[in-house]
Amino acid sequence: MYLIVVKNGPNNSADRIKISAAKDGDKVVLIQDGVFWGLNELTTEAEVFAIKDDVEARGYSADDVTVPLITYEGFINIVEECEKSIG
Repeated sequence: MYLIVVKNGPNNSADRIKISAAKDGDKVVLIQDGVFWGLNELTTEAEVFAIKDDVEARGYSADDVTVPLITYEGFINIVEECEKSIG
């Protein structure tokens, strides 16, 4: 299981590749401007989460995103449970 960290918005080609490469069982965490990916439906088999503080810092709420929100503590838990990470 991989952790894939996405910190740039949908216009970033590297992050588009990371999301398209995510597989079932992987976890994608949207941080910083990466939370903009969560404003629309994502096409991936992986579980996707967005950092709550980053969503709110950009003027959005849980009602605006299509993925579950987690805290930084939740992010740390995901880091600890994943075997490898791509960031």
